[in-house]
Amino acid sequence: MHSAYGCSPNKRARPTNVVVDEVQALFEKKDYQKLDALYASYLKEKSRTSDSVSKLEAFFDGIAESFNTCSSTPVTEDTARTQEAALRAWNMASPRSPAPKLALAFFTTKYAWFARGTGYASTVSPDQWKLLKLRMASAKAQLDALAPTNKTNPAWYAAMLEVGVAQGATAQKFDALYEKGVAIDPYYMNLHFLASDYHSERWHGSKEEFNAAVERAVELTRERLGQTMYTRLHWSRSQSPDMFSSGDVSWARMKTGFEDILTTFDEKLTRNYLGTFACTANDASYLKKQLDVLGADVDPALWGSKRKYGYCMALAKHSGTGTLPRCFEFKNSGDVECD
Repeated sequence: MHSAYGCSPNKRARPTNVVVDEVQALFEKKDYQKLDALYASYLKEKSRTSDSVSKLEAFFDGIAESFNTCSSTPVTEDTARTQEAALRAWNMASPRSPAPKLALAFFTTKYAWFARGTGYASTVSPDQWKLLKLRMASAKAQLDALAPTNKTNPAWYAAMLEVGVAQGATAQKFDALYEKGVAIDPYYMNLHFLASDYHSERWHGSKEEFNAAVERAVELTRERLGQTMYTRLHWSRSQSPDMFSSGDVSWARMKTGFEDILTTFDEKLTRNYLGTFACTANDASYLKKQLDVLGADVDPALWGSKRKYGYCMALAKHSGTGTLPRCFEFKNSGDVECD
C-alpha cells in the first residue's frame, strides 16, 4: 500500500512482494476468476508469506499497486476515476465476491486522503477537509454494508481502522476494532500500523499511548517476528537525531528488530537503513560492520542529508577510538568534510 514496486526492477523481491506482483498482474489482465479464488483461499487459510505477512494483506496491496505511479506521474482526479472504474468492472464481473467490494472501500479511503493532501493540517483548505470527510463517510457506508459477512475478515477491520483514524473514532471503539482484527490475524501488519497512527501525538493519542500500541504489536507478533514490529513502528514514526539519546527509543531493541528483519530476508535497502540508525545511535563499530557488509551497495540517497552521510562515513572510521568526528559544511556547494 505504501510502495511502488513497478517503478524500478526488483531483482530480490521480498516474499511479500511476490504475492503483490502476482495479484497486480492478475488484476491488470482482468483475470477476476483467479483473483476471487486467491482471495477466498487467503481468507480461509489465513495464509502467510515466508516473511510472516498475511497474504490477504499482500492481496489488497497488489490491487492498490495497479494504481501506483512513479513520482513523475502524479495521481490526478482523472487517474483516480480510472482506478474506480477498474474496480467497479471487477465488481460487476464478480457480484458475489466480497473482494472487489472491499477493494472499492480501500480505494475510497485512499481517495479521501488524496483529497486532503500530504501537507500539515494548517495547510489543508476547508474544501479539502470537506472532501476528506465526504469520501471517508462513503467508505464507512460501504464497510457498514459489508459488515454482516466480514466480521471474521482482518481486511475489513483494517479498512474500518483507517476510517477511524480519519474520523476520530473514540479510543474505546477504535481499540475494540483493533483487538477483534488482531485476534483473527495478528500478522495482518497494517492493523498495527493504523493502531500506532491513531495513538500517536500526531493524531488522537500521546507519546505514552503510541509506545503502548507498539508494545502490544510486539507482544502479538513476537513468536514469529521477534522485535520486528518494535523496529518497523518506530522506524515509521521516529527519525529525530536524539531518538536514542533521549531515551524515547531503545537502540538495543531497534537493532535487534532490524536483525530479525534481515534474518527473514536480507536485502540492501533494509541494511542501508540499519546503518543510518546505527549512525544516529553513534554506534561506530556496529555502523562499520554494516558498511563492510554493504560494500558497494551503500546508497547515499538513503542516508539523509549530505551532512549526515558525511558524518556517518566518518563515524565508521572512528570505530574503536571512542571519539566522534567533527564536520564542516561548505555553504556554497553544500559539500561536507569530516575528520
